[in-house]
Amino acid sequence: MKTSLIVGMGIGNLYATVLDKLGHGIITVDSDPNKKADFTSVEDAIAECRMFDTVHICTPNFTHEFIARQLAPVSRIVFIEKPGVQDADSWLKLIGDFPATRFMMVKNNMWRKNIKQMQKLAQESDAVYIDWINKDRVPNPGTWFTTKELAYGGVSRDLMPHLLSLFIAFEPEYLMTHEDDRYIKQNWQLEELTKTDYGVVKEDGVYDVDDFFRLKFKHNGRTFDLLSNWRNMEYDKREITFVLKTGKKKVVELGLCPEDAYQRMIRDAVKNLKNDEFWKQQMLQDFWIHKRIEC
Repeated sequence: MKTSLIVGMGIGNLYATVLDKLGHGIITVDSDPNKKADFTSVEDAIAECRMFDTVHICTPNFTHEFIARQLAPVSRIVFIEKPGVQDADSWLKLIGDFPATRFMMVKNNMWRKNIKQMQKLAQESDAVYIDWINKDRVPNPGTWFTTKELAYGGVSRDLMPHLLSLFIAFEPEYLMTHEDDRYIKQNWQLEELTKTDYGVVKEDGVYDVDDFFRLKFKHNGRTFDLLSNWRNMEYDKREITFVLKTGKKKVVELGLCPEDAYQRMIRDAVKNLKNDEFWKQQMLQDFWIHKRIEC
């Protein structure tokens, strides 16, 4: 049986469900005793189990690298929730400092069941629009989530990594693509966000991050337009629009990424544990995404 450690029992609860379906033994850590995790510290978890097959870091952004470094010596694969770490150079240093450990920034959308169909549509298109637009859902305004010192950025770190991972899946030559346009902005102030319906508002907190981010790429005559927005006051829009070379449009709804995509991602990583080429590709993809979201 594989042994998996989950650190952070917010979205970590999703991983617990996924890993249970994969038949893994699960150990959980959360510093909040109310979360009823197995341990309240990583150190205690390490003392209990000296080696983990997979580790899943689901804690606030500013803690990711420290926890990854704690666990790397006793882990075969470390999955780090987006946005990974603070910057691309830190990601490379983390990998370089622990050559015996495999690292992956979570890119679960690349393992969606319909990814091959979407790849085919992308290759048949002149333009692809990838939109993740929230109607008034800024996550936990005023907390670490909207504090640049702790989150490193806003929607650029929260949603854009999902869109960039899909772009990589659609464009095999992503490393050679040209960034045609970049527009990033903070549209809102904390005092304007008291009615947001996604998490608790800390009214005396900090809100100094981007909440709108648009990236455009061009390559081989094809255009990709990626738009992430925390707060549109009129509608939600989580979908991909493929403008086919025939002029017709094909729209694929995204919705939240299904659990089976997480299962395939984890299963694929475990299967490829000793495949150096697989992990070289993960490193290139994760480094490239980190560079795109640095603001």
